[in-house]
This record gives sequence, C-alpha cells and structure tokens, in this order.
Amino acid sequence: MNALILIDKPRGPTSAQVTQWVSEILNEKAGHCGTLDPEVTGVLPILVGKGRKLIEYLQKHDKEYVCLMKIEEEIPEEKINTLFKEFTGKIYQKPPELSAVSKKIRIRRIYELELIQKKKNYYLFRVSCQHGTYIRKLVEDFGKVLGTKTTMLQLRRTRSGPFTEEECITITKLKDAVALEKENPKLLKEVIKPLEYAVKLMPKAIVKETAEKNILKGAPVFRSGIIELKGHIVKGSPIAIINEKQELIAIGTALYDKKTIINSKKGKMIKTEKVIK
Repeated sequence: MNALILIDKPRGPTSAQVTQWVSEILNEKAGHCGTLDPEVTGVLPILVGKGRKLIEYLQKHDKEYVCLMKIEEEIPEEKINTLFKEFTGKIYQKPPELSAVSKKIRIRRIYELELIQKKKNYYLFRVSCQHGTYIRKLVEDFGKVLGTKTTMLQLRRTRSGPFTEEECITITKLKDAVALEKENPKLLKEVIKPLEYAVKLMPKAIVKETAEKNILKGAPVFRSGIIELKGHIVKGSPIAIINEKQELIAIGTALYDKKTIINSKKGKMIKTEKVIK
C-alpha cells in the first residue's frame, strides 16, 4: 500500500507513536510529516509504503494552528490586535532547547494572526505560518513584548499545506476500516488518500507511456516524453511526474522554467530524483 493518511492526532502520544500505530494497523512502513508535540492535537499527515519518499516535500508545507494563550494580566483586545500586527511578517526564532534541530536563530514568516475570542486573561487565536515556526516560542515572545508572562495552554494544528482538520480521521476509525475491509471495502478507500492527492499542490509533468519505463529506472525526463505541464514551474523546483493513467510515478527537479521547457524541442528537461511507483 502506497498512500497518504490524514490522522487527527490526539493529545498524549508522540507523533512517532501515532505513526507506529498506523504502521501496525496497516502492516506497512509509515512516516509522518511535521512533528507535533505530545500535548498538541490536529492534522498529522502520514505517508505509507513508497509514499514515505514524499516526506521531505510535505514537511515544507505552510501550517495553520489555533492556540489558547493565558496572559498573567488582562490585556485589552485592541492592544492584542496591535501586537499581532507587529508579529505578522518575518520574525526571528531560536528553536527551544527540547527540539531536535540546531539552536541557531532563523527567520520564519507569519502570514496571519487573528484573535478569535477573549475571555478575561485567556486568548484564543489563529495563526497561519511558515513550516518550522514554533508556536510555543511565539507565545513566549508575545510576553517579552507585552512585559508580562504568557503561557500556551492548548494548541491544535488545523491545516498542513492543503490538508485540513475536516479531512482527518482518528486512529480508531482507521482501525475499524481495516477490520471491516472484507465486509465494506469502500470504507477503507474513504479514509486512505492516493499519493496523487499528496502532491496536489506540486507542479506536474504528464509524461508519455513510452517515456515511463525509462523514468522508472531513474532516467531523466526528455522534452519528447512530456505531454503537458501543469502549475508554476521554475528552475530547481520539485515537480511531480505523472503518467497517462494519472498515477504519480516519480518526483523530479525542473532543469528549466515552464516557458523554456514548452519552447524547447529536445533535451533533458527534468532530473528524476525519486521513483515512487
């Protein structure tokens, strides 16, 4: 089985534990995209089988969260909205000590910050941000600017790239779908997404059947083998290689931009990086 499963991660287990449960239920190797801390809930994309080769691409998706924050002293709503405007755009973050990544200061982008509800000194807000943004650290930085203590009480990831919480399923639902597969095979198909869905944001190259065999051996994609290009393609960008049956067969790197590829009559256009099929 090569697939994408969107799990609604519960509070408590680590992302690795949830992934292991999926692996055991399906009897397939699995890997998750974008780690959630044990106490954080929400969208956890898990790739199964050969789909694991897509992890590095899905990890780079932008994210959206809903956070419940407590502030030591009550701050007026107007001041919170002003604070959010100040933090929208490029910010500097140093990963927390418990994280596995390098502790160097790095730049991340906050696309949106919206106050959803305020009740006394409790604030519920939504944040849309670049991958790799630490929301707990963001909340701490709010406190430094406000001059008071701020605490992240709850956090839920509501979106990872194009994947939303409405699409997610629980571990229990996945387990039930597998258990009832013989009686109701449609149930499993409803909870498991094909790999083509996993790369729906990625630009695509539709290739001829005659070119597919060589691509599956790791050969580059030549202009003569390309039927159609979809999406915004720039030199050096990842591109999904799709066969005539609309199946994902590989991920490549564009050697030229879309216009150049279209206007070319021959030559190598895409370097094949990872064969999926």
